[in-house]
Amino acid sequence: MKHTLTILIIMLASSLHAAEFYVAPTGNDANPGTRKQPFASLEKARDAIRALKPKGPVAVRLLPGEYNVTKTFELTAADSGTAEAPVVYRADKPGTAVLYGGKRLRGFTRAADVAGGKAFQCDLRQQGVDDLAPLQERGYGKAPPPATLELFFNGKPLTLARWPNSGFVNGGKIIEPGSKKEGKPSVFEYLDDRHARWTKADDAWLFGYFAHGWADRTLKITHIDPATKRVAGGPYELLARSMEPVKWFNKGKIKYFAFNLLEELDQPGEWYLDRKTGILYFYPPSDPARATVEIGMLTAPMLSMANVSHVRIEGLVFDLSRSSGMLIRDSERCLIAGCTLKRFAGMGIKMTGGRENGIFGCDIYSIGRRATEVIGGDRRTLTPAKHFVENCWMHSFGRLDHTYVPAVQLEGCGNRVAHNLFGDCPSSVVRIEGNDHVLEYNRVYRAILESEDQGAMELFGNPTYRGIVFRYNYFSDIGPQDHMEGPAGRAGIRLDDAISGMLVYGNIFHRAAQGFGGVNINGGRDNIFENNLFAECEKGITGGYNAKNKHWERLGKDPAFIMSELYLKRYPELKRLGTEPGLNFARRNIFWKCGPMFTTYGKPSANKFELADNIEDATDNLSFADTSRFAGIGFRPIPLDKIGLYQHEHRASWPVDMRAVFAKQPKRWEDSTQP
Repeated sequence: MKHTLTILIIMLASSLHAAEFYVAPTGNDANPGTRKQPFASLEKARDAIRALKPKGPVAVRLLPGEYNVTKTFELTAADSGTAEAPVVYRADKPGTAVLYGGKRLRGFTRAADVAGGKAFQCDLRQQGVDDLAPLQERGYGKAPPPATLELFFNGKPLTLARWPNSGFVNGGKIIEPGSKKEGKPSVFEYLDDRHARWTKADDAWLFGYFAHGWADRTLKITHIDPATKRVAGGPYELLARSMEPVKWFNKGKIKYFAFNLLEELDQPGEWYLDRKTGILYFYPPSDPARATVEIGMLTAPMLSMANVSHVRIEGLVFDLSRSSGMLIRDSERCLIAGCTLKRFAGMGIKMTGGRENGIFGCDIYSIGRRATEVIGGDRRTLTPAKHFVENCWMHSFGRLDHTYVPAVQLEGCGNRVAHNLFGDCPSSVVRIEGNDHVLEYNRVYRAILESEDQGAMELFGNPTYRGIVFRYNYFSDIGPQDHMEGPAGRAGIRLDDAISGMLVYGNIFHRAAQGFGGVNINGGRDNIFENNLFAECEKGITGGYNAKNKHWERLGKDPAFIMSELYLKRYPELKRLGTEPGLNFARRNIFWKCGPMFTTYGKPSANKFELADNIEDATDNLSFADTSRFAGIGFRPIPLDKIGLYQHEHRASWPVDMRAVFAKQPKRWEDSTQP
């Protein structure tokens, strides 16, 4: 197994250093920075390197303990290393140095009038917490709030008091769609008298899918009228789209739940903060006197790297913040290796611009939004960035915003996502934009547990995204266990709205289709599906070319480089885009105990495909690792033993029993995140 760029960068860190500095929670910045007399801060170690101007490799070793983080640790071009003299910030013992952006709460007393006397309370302001981070509109189409306060109990996130306690309820007739321009609130009928309990709540919110099953949004309640059974909030213009029945999304219905309601604090694991008084109420899962109760405090990224080269961050734990973990911008050959990032209300790692940066062997989980963004490379010149995400375990992301918040938002040109383990998330695991990316050897499990009309890996809406390879990925259990609430679908891979020119080779789709097939094509052409195994899927491959898809119009609006000599040479099928038929190609695929192999939303689609040597198999047993009985059609073995994580000294952790990870079967997204 070759991991060329990854291994090359990992080997750059020599055990022999021109200088070493030590940092410890009990250190002092007046010390010389030795093991016996360490610094107290990373800033002091950084400044010592700047003053030293080393000629060889430099290491900053963080001794075990917890480091309280109150501001961003910033690295700039002045803190760069070189290929011969990299700069490494590492835990002296991996996983034992914790950069902590939270606060532990104490002084709990019984809240006699809440939850039948089973709730507790404390005064945050008396504990020095003055910034109570008011709730703000969030979700699809909204910029995320700069900071979000959350409550954790023994390391797990608690739930803002809500109704119903799980799942959603449907709304009734829409009375007024709302308009921000005109200052009109959104108004709809509610169907359950429970809403009448909230007429005096002054900071109650709704979370839901008010227009489409792929568009989550929050809506602040402004008025409840029990006489007419109407609730007003917003305004939220997208609600107007639900005024007419929509076949594909939620059967034309609003679905939502109400949250941030003291009146609904009624089960263990729920909490509520009165932002006027500063009193926090919570219903603990167990005795709070014997537990660790925390909130995030830091409102900025823990680490910022801008215009930096040849710097490594290794073996550290980044824990608990109202914001994001790391921002890496316009940097070169920097590596985040063997780190753990957890309990961030924002993003885990955002990497933009630059080239040949990597995220390797990290665990990233319990993240409010996207686990990572990896953006780099030049589409105009098809110059690859060669960023990579490899051997990482990312799960339980999209905790606060539920759609378009994948493990990896991959954009630009020429980046690689390989050998990762992705799962337990409300929507997709990888969203892709751009050209010439490679996604290979990834294990995907329990994805799209809430939203719909999506793929675990997906592209959308731009037929000039080309040259992307999906190779040897394993998808299983896509969609919630109790199936779906609307007729829109979920797929292992979705090529949405005219996506074309993709190669899907050697992948496994196991229980990876709901409504859609294991693979879904919405209007695109020139996609190749070869040597894939579809097992126990509702459908195999669905969709096909559609010349009327509105996203083909984009070709006339894109910049001239799309039809440049460079593009036409790299992607010769662009020359045929206006011709018929617009075919996709399916060769040597196996369909075991699936529904129909090829359909266009329920209709025969032979005219949409060029088919060759596909086999429908209904025997009792099939070993994914042994497909030798299909060798006669040229089916090549899928390297199952190489898919997913692999052991490495720079892996942050290693799941003791992967079978236990996959055996957990939450019915819905919220079940996967509850304490």
